[in-house]
Amino acid sequence: MSGKVTRKHRVWGLALLPLFLFALPHFASAQADGQKLFDQTCAKCHGADGTGNTVVGKAVGAKDLGSAEAKKMTDAEVRAQIEQGKNNMPPFAGTLNKEQIDSLIPIVRGFGKKTAAAKKPS
Repeated sequence: MSGKVTRKHRVWGLALLPLFLFALPHFASAQADGQKLFDQTCAKCHGADGTGNTVVGKAVGAKDLGSAEAKKMTDAEVRAQIEQGKNNMPPFAGTLNKEQIDSLIPIVRGFGKKTAAAKKPS
């Protein structure tokens, strides 16, 4: 098949456009909801920057969410740790629903990306 865009491709593209336009604001909203939830629930220990460099975080040994250890975790492992807790981190399965916990995963992942980007020389 050549690299030409056929009429059929344009029709499919136009047919999918409303789905994309519908999903984009919802994705952005979910990200904002996840950030707000992180700020309300997680930042007191992990800090707004995810480093765990807060008074409470230092006292309980909160993990740096941008660390190599955190970056190695799968989404399922992050979800399980939020749900079940670990060491001094309490479980949140009773206070947060699945959707809320899922909204935190990209926020946690974002700390690893920001740390890696900050360390790269320009």
